[in-house]
Amino acid sequence: MQGTPSSVILTQSQLAELEKHAKKWLPNESCAFLLGRGTEQVTVSEVMVVENAEADRVSFAVPADELLKAYKTAEERQLQVTGIFHSHPARPEPSSTDARFMEINPVVWVIYSTTENQFAAWILADSMRQVEIVVR
Repeated sequence: MQGTPSSVILTQSQLAELEKHAKKWLPNESCAFLLGRGTEQVTVSEVMVVENAEADRVSFAVPADELLKAYKTAEERQLQVTGIFHSHPARPEPSSTDARFMEINPVVWVIYSTTENQFAAWILADSMRQVEIVVR
């Protein structure tokens, strides 16, 4: 599909920041926005960690004011919200709940497994596809 990301580029320090954020929120899930540019290859310029409003072990919700702030910040910096990050207490794969929200948020979803200490990225286009994570 034209314009659907096949890879997402993150720096080692961005991944470290996301991992630290995930571990800080244990035993609950954590979440963040990934700001950047690109369509077929997404480059993350900035990580915006946010509070998990649900404070739950197996789900997350972004507070409405944080959602608005992410889009406003992206616009001010001439970037886009190119990804959503959250952690899982299981394999780094989208849950059925994630899949429902991926339908209305068609960006790259980066998931960090707090049990396997592993990242994976996904997108729901015509079907669920894994997206390569490129570390720079």
